[in-house]
Amino acid sequence: MAGTKADSLTRRWLGLPEDVRAALRLGFTGKAHLLDVAGRCLAADGPDLSAVAADALEAAVRENPLDGAMARDILASAQARSLLHPATSARLALLADRWRPPADLRAYQAVQAGRDFAAIKAYVGEQAASQPGNLFWVEQGVLAGCMDGDKDFCAKVIKFGMGNGVDELLEGASIRVDGLFFPRGRPDGEALCRRAAENFWNIGLVLRAFDNVSGAGGRRKLLPESVAVCLYTWNKADELDATLASLAESGLDRASLFVLDNGSTDHTGEVLDRWRSRFADRLGAGRFTVVTLPVNVGAPAARNWLMHREDVRAHGFVCFLDDDVELPPDWLARLGAAVAEYPAAGVWGCKVVDHANSLLIQSADGHLLPAPDKSMDLSRPAPHPFRLSDLHIRTLDGGDFDYLRPCASVTGCCHLFRAGTLADSGDFAIQLSPSQYDDMEHDLRLCEAGLFPVYQGHLAVRHKKRTGAASRVNPLEEGSALGNKYKMQAMHAPADILAAAEAEARLLDEDILRKLAFLERA
Repeated sequence: MAGTKADSLTRRWLGLPEDVRAALRLGFTGKAHLLDVAGRCLAADGPDLSAVAADALEAAVRENPLDGAMARDILASAQARSLLHPATSARLALLADRWRPPADLRAYQAVQAGRDFAAIKAYVGEQAASQPGNLFWVEQGVLAGCMDGDKDFCAKVIKFGMGNGVDELLEGASIRVDGLFFPRGRPDGEALCRRAAENFWNIGLVLRAFDNVSGAGGRRKLLPESVAVCLYTWNKADELDATLASLAESGLDRASLFVLDNGSTDHTGEVLDRWRSRFADRLGAGRFTVVTLPVNVGAPAARNWLMHREDVRAHGFVCFLDDDVELPPDWLARLGAAVAEYPAAGVWGCKVVDHANSLLIQSADGHLLPAPDKSMDLSRPAPHPFRLSDLHIRTLDGGDFDYLRPCASVTGCCHLFRAGTLADSGDFAIQLSPSQYDDMEHDLRLCEAGLFPVYQGHLAVRHKKRTGAASRVNPLEEGSALGNKYKMQAMHAPADILAAAEAEARLLDEDILRKLAFLERA
């Protein structure tokens, strides 16, 4: 009987149109993605598609209960409306009626462009207080409060909407506690397994259920060989000090530490001198090495410098860390568990969250999304516009990315290589200095060689540098990033990226089918 059940689920997954499966493989979260999934299902024919579309629409509403623009778009589609639960339809109608953006948003957009959360909250708070019946400003306030990790501000703007429908709209929100938009506890055990079997299209749910039932989610394992833990730093003495402190509190069995000081002019040298003696006591003599350069050579060159050292290559594994991360005590054992689960990977990475607000995911599993245009045109701003999936930045961390699986790229904040694979795959691209995209470009080479990365979502590393919508980037940094993105795209032939994307899709399908079958047997 178990085999029959497993066959039925795998057949149902494979019975979905490839266009729908391509979207579902990426995950089942994020407003734009969920609406895209629903649209693909509504445009196709086949079993289960109405159920998938309905679930995607309901999930989008749960994740964005105050998004009046989305409410109006959904209600405008008779086909989409017909799939909604009556209670959901009623909430959307109420929201659409009471969500009223101002005719001129230029003043607000100017404040947003500064990415100064204190200024944004002050502006939104004033508007919400003056227009308590307008749920547009309640939505903007909750978004700003969540982005800044400010629960008190969220509560403040929500109160302005009470009696105007906010309490009803929050009733079905998927990530809220005490009326605020913060994650509930993660479901586990039989409930998680049952939900995954009933909603096999929700791949994030399937992956989390598999890890829970199989034990992979809680597993920690010693690496099978020694590891060189490598950091590179420049004028971040205090951040480096905190990173080394978290390292000192973590399990470092069979690990040696190497720190390259990129010509720092602050008190980095003093910090390293203090930690030299502490790690000598903690690890023993010869397992904490400092390399000092007279100038800042940039992150890619610093990585290359470290990986070519004979004492680094003498280890079985090499792990690169940023100098402004905070590591949990079991970080290395979590990576060891990922190695044990997927020993053939080219690199193993983790989930990275914002240090100031751990609800914001900076990096998770990235998957290749090549553009339909297969040509290379160096006259365009994007000569070959492939990209990585970014569902993780479109939602708060409610546990949707707490899983292990293959992908196309993992973050360079904390990633682990076999020393032999690192040597064979070549240096990090120094033409992508100061730092943007060199780790992604290196991962693409691994993908093209069939050595796909693996994402360990049960390891969350906190990163002090803010990214995405939470960051404040000056025009010079933004221009440098765009230039490096252009160069990275020109370094890979469209045919090679397309072949890697197709290979990754097959690999993800194999992983999904194996885990669906396991859950049925369980």
